[in-house]
Amino acid sequence: MKKVLYSTTALVAAGMFAFSGADAQAAEKVKLGISGAFIWVGGVSDNDSEATKDLAAFNSVTDSEISFSGNTTLDNGVRVDVILQLETDQVTANSSGVSVDESYIKLGNMKQWGEFRLGSTKQAHFVFKVNAPAVNTINNALNPDTSNRFVPSKSGTNFYNHAGGADHQKIVYITPKLNGFQGGISYTPSSTNSDGPPKTNGAMASESENVSIGANWKGKFGDASVAISGGWTGTSGKKGVGSEHTVTQFGGSVGFAGFTIGGGWAQREDDDAMMTNDDIEGYMAGVGYKTGPWSLALTWLNTTDDQTDMPGEDESNQYTLGMAYSLGAGVTAGASLFQISHEDEDTNNKMTNNEGWGTLAGIKVAF
Repeated sequence: MKKVLYSTTALVAAGMFAFSGADAQAAEKVKLGISGAFIWVGGVSDNDSEATKDLAAFNSVTDSEISFSGNTTLDNGVRVDVILQLETDQVTANSSGVSVDESYIKLGNMKQWGEFRLGSTKQAHFVFKVNAPAVNTINNALNPDTSNRFVPSKSGTNFYNHAGGADHQKIVYITPKLNGFQGGISYTPSSTNSDGPPKTNGAMASESENVSIGANWKGKFGDASVAISGGWTGTSGKKGVGSEHTVTQFGGSVGFAGFTIGGGWAQREDDDAMMTNDDIEGYMAGVGYKTGPWSLALTWLNTTDDQTDMPGEDESNQYTLGMAYSLGAGVTAGASLFQISHEDEDTNNKMTNNEGWGTLAGIKVAF
């Protein structure tokens, strides 16, 4: 698989840059523009567990990002884009302060041979994923980065939203769209997301590499819009140290008269018997409605996580009802009500079992 990817990359790259120096100088130099958004969410919650009984009833969270992007088209028709995204919250989820999110370039001609993405960005599996409808403009309680600040649960709830979404350094190829169908493949040489020498092939510590494939089809049947997707990612690392697992995912949605109904399934299978078992399965389903400036959605998310050799599984369920209203000029207000329950496979473990609800309200300012 990797040899095919390497040879394909070399052939396309050779053809892509087959132009003279004069042609290169004729193209207009890239000029970066600035965009981004700041989101504030506050809310109240109630938890029923030993671990979270002292959690404050009120909490708040921010999510802000600045994006620098620009593009130019060379005389041979190749379009070149640069995308730089900065997470700008005072303290991010990993307590590292200001940090880089995605940072990559795009080289392509989507009408002819497709597009390459080079740098720190999402892998092919994640790019084409179709999810159930959810109001995530402001207060997506389905995102564990938000919900865990109000009703904490175990890491298995991260799986469905983040499966295949790591921004490690990679090479991604995206095909042109043909009759509504589009796909892609990506290769991640190392799970280290830095400019230092990578420990490839899971050679040391927890390093791993992966190959990811994804595709979707979007089209119409009469007045209904239809979208379906599928993806697979295989990750390999050093036996007993790095991660050896595969992730498979399918999703679909149907939209008509302002309504959207959709859902999906995802599964992670741990292939390294020397590592702690971490098989996870997730389901997502929902119905949404959009009219004018209003967006509404009711979404259900279920995950089961078999992390140990004990009988049974960790299981989490979440129900979220969300709404958003566009005030204009890039300003959106919204609110949601959600309920989460988590049951540990060790039913006597009171520190991780939790059931609770939360109600959130927030505002987003995009620029």
